[in-house]
Amino acid sequence: MNTVTPTSADASTCDPATSPSDAPADPLAEAIRGIDTTALDCIQVNAAVLADTTHGPGTHLGLGAHLRFAPHFPADGGLPTVEQRPADQIEQMGRPLGLALETGLPVTDGRALMDLLPEDGSPLYVVGDAYRMPWLPYHGHQHMEHSVLLRTADNGAVVEAVDAYDNETPYGRAEPVVCAYERAEAASLFDGSPSLPVAVRPTRPDHRPPAADLADNAQEAIRLLAGDTPERYAAAFRDHPDQQEACTALLLQSWLLNRSRRLHAAWAAHHMPGSAFARSCAAQADAWETLAGQCYLAARRAQRGRPVPAQIHSTLAELLRTDAQIAADAVHTGPGDAMPHEPAQVRETVVGTVADILGAPATLVAATDDLSDLDGFASFQMVETVERLESTYGIEFAPTDLEPAVLRRVDGLVDLVLRTTNGTEAARS
Repeated sequence: MNTVTPTSADASTCDPATSPSDAPADPLAEAIRGIDTTALDCIQVNAAVLADTTHGPGTHLGLGAHLRFAPHFPADGGLPTVEQRPADQIEQMGRPLGLALETGLPVTDGRALMDLLPEDGSPLYVVGDAYRMPWLPYHGHQHMEHSVLLRTADNGAVVEAVDAYDNETPYGRAEPVVCAYERAEAASLFDGSPSLPVAVRPTRPDHRPPAADLADNAQEAIRLLAGDTPERYAAAFRDHPDQQEACTALLLQSWLLNRSRRLHAAWAAHHMPGSAFARSCAAQADAWETLAGQCYLAARRAQRGRPVPAQIHSTLAELLRTDAQIAADAVHTGPGDAMPHEPAQVRETVVGTVADILGAPATLVAATDDLSDLDGFASFQMVETVERLESTYGIEFAPTDLEPAVLRRVDGLVDLVLRTTNGTEAARS
């Protein structure tokens, strides 16, 4: 693990959160292992852990439903940015995550912050300064707002910092960790630097139909396609007089856009597995990954006074327009209309859906005759499978068809989907 080693003044023990342990199961660490933490930013990622811990695996993917591109263009002519203020992110994250996030007043006294930690060991979500967090490579190098989950252990004598952030930085790699500090040591990390405590309460998860999110995304996309915002945004970096500053800023922008598009693709694959829309989102996420790499190269070249590859700016605008076009096109067909209806493809979707719900390998699901033999497949998972398939194909199964013997078999579910979709298409015609 390539995290910064704490100094003697900040002595602690830090363990990777993603490594199996002989210790009793830690719900937060278990949740982290089920999340692609490289698709989330430093404010989202620890809220995502809380959501999956509270409501189950995959809940965090609700953060990927909204395909966002709302750059802020400073009035003074500075470079535009898609980066949101943490306070705005916190306000927006609660509904899709099924969490009530109640922001308190900033705290600059570390002991006062420790006093806010729940006595029962449940976590407090905190936004502080990464410069002061020894488990991060930014420690002692760079000031930036960063989230962490703090909780007490050993009857309050120990404070644990749980951080799922995952990123390659100029100072080393940040990886998900659980760090334990004596209470006084933990307090000292937050002394003199404003920290924002956020109390967390579970609420009802937002089970919004994917079609509603697609419709919202399409409305925004149509407005975007009618204007020139992608081109103005890209041109601001291309035409900036200080290319070293512009490329450094563009590197962050491409990083944020890349992660948000990968999260959106994961949301699409979760709700519409095997669909043309999900495949388009996945291909688009790959293209953003490539551009982010090119922006990193451009930033390094600019630092050495070398010319910047001109195509990165045109590619940036093109990718933004393609994002919007995919979103606009998705609304013209319901999720089910975009799904392949050939038996082999339906089987792939059914297997993928069950595998995603159980967190099991697709090969294992495909090879199992009775799904109830799989660990974790019970009544709740059976109902979720039915609801996910109905949402994916834009159909509703007849109540008389929902026999347990049918719902426990992949072949039974495939036949159910095929019979229902064929009946729906016949009714439409």
